Amino acid sequence: MSVQLFLMDKMLRFSVKRRFAKAPDIMTLRNVMTEMAASAKPPPPPVSLESEMLGGVTCERLSQPGCDQTRAILYLHGGGFVAGAPATHRALTWRLARLTNLPVHVVDYRLAPEHVFPAGLNDCFAAYQALLTQGLESRHIAIMGDSAGGNLTLTVALKAKMENIPLPGCLVCLSPVTDLVEPGVSQVENARSDALFVATSFATVVPTYCPGHDAKDPLISPLRGDLSGLPPTLLQCSGAEMLRDDSVRIAHKMRAAGTSVELEVWPKVPHVWQLLADVVPEARAATDKICRYVTDHLKN
Repeated sequence: MSVQLFLMDKMLRFSVKRRFAKAPDIMTLRNVMTEMAASAKPPPPPVSLESEMLGGVTCERLSQPGCDQTRAILYLHGGGFVAGAPATHRALTWRLARLTNLPVHVVDYRLAPEHVFPAGLNDCFAAYQALLTQGLESRHIAIMGDSAGGNLTLTVALKAKMENIPLPGCLVCLSPVTDLVEPGVSQVENARSDALFVATSFATVVPTYCPGHDAKDPLISPLRGDLSGLPPTLLQCSGAEMLRDDSVRIAHKMRAAGTSVELEVWPKVPHVWQLLADVVPEARAATDKICRYVTDHLKN
């Protein structure tokens, strides 16, 4: 563990986990991430940022001069389905644009509880379809997301498969939420080691995100779906987080279904530590691996 990670772990426990302990509701994440968005910086040169519309959905596009316009990354941010924005994830997304030399499209999808399931999923799916309409080959698109965005990454792929839409070249899921029905053992085992959340907050996700819907729906809980035929997938999660088993369980099921999957369980890092790339070496190392994976799979 780097010194930077050690100090960040302490800061997250003090500034975020204490807030969840006082208000164990997923909506607590909205205030946390609103503060993140307010302090977000523009990407450093040569990466530029612009607003765009994809399928009627507002997105943030990050790219650098001379980037490969024939390929793309579609990024779906996390935030418990209730929070987050493209700005909250710039520490990661500008690095993706620079290291892969690809445009990165970050979807500003609708959030619950104002817009419950399937509004956010439909926005992400519309953005993917728009990239196809623009002439990009599906095999030259990577869909990527973290936490709730990791869930949406998988469910966009499942929805495309259900509707016979060409599937992307690869998926990357960072600490994804894959099952809103039955918590994994890690939600108990890692209750103390998780630097961000408290276990009781997870029970508030279903009534906030998908009230009136069966959480067993594969478009809500992708672990419950038919995972055969999905694109090659990279999963990164923390061995210390409560959502660890969401990645472990879906990796096992994807392998059993014949899908190519790489699972990386990193020790002692927090949930979606990749967002800490400005200060934490482990976050930059994980991002480097992501970029190599995307580059290799979109090239082939």
